[in-house]
Amino acid sequence: MGQEQIAEIFGVAPKTIVEWQEQGMPIAQRGKPGVPSEYETDECIRWYVDREVKKVQGERPQDRLARVQADKIELELAEKRGVLLPADQIEPKLRAAMVAAREMWRNEPSRLAREVPGKPIKEIEDLLAKSYEAFLIKLAHWQSAQVVEEEGEE
Repeated sequence: MGQEQIAEIFGVAPKTIVEWQEQGMPIAQRGKPGVPSEYETDECIRWYVDREVKKVQGERPQDRLARVQADKIELELAEKRGVLLPADQIEPKLRAAMVAAREMWRNEPSRLAREVPGKPIKEIEDLLAKSYEAFLIKLAHWQSAQVVEEEGEE
């Protein structure tokens, strides 16, 4: 049976049959340019029913287990490649970067106040922009922040 006929059986457009092929609909004989594919009606109906039943049933326990195992393997590989770091390695560095940036920002008002008097608005804006940029750079370089153990930590 050709693409037009199988589409008619399912009550869909021939374009839908092409989409279903990409999703796994069986093809008895694959067509060529200008020659449509051919289909076995009973195999296509069986595929369609199985597909619809799976939608209704949802994930089976075996499927969930396989998915979780695959996720675990992906995470382990990412960690080995250095793409993934445990939170306990990241958090101290982030905290150190935040503290360094906060301390830098705390000193900025008095420093800027000393530099601003008598300067034109454009220069003041440039000073503020450079200060803000330095703050953001400090935060952005969190990976190289020096971790200092605080009192009371083990």
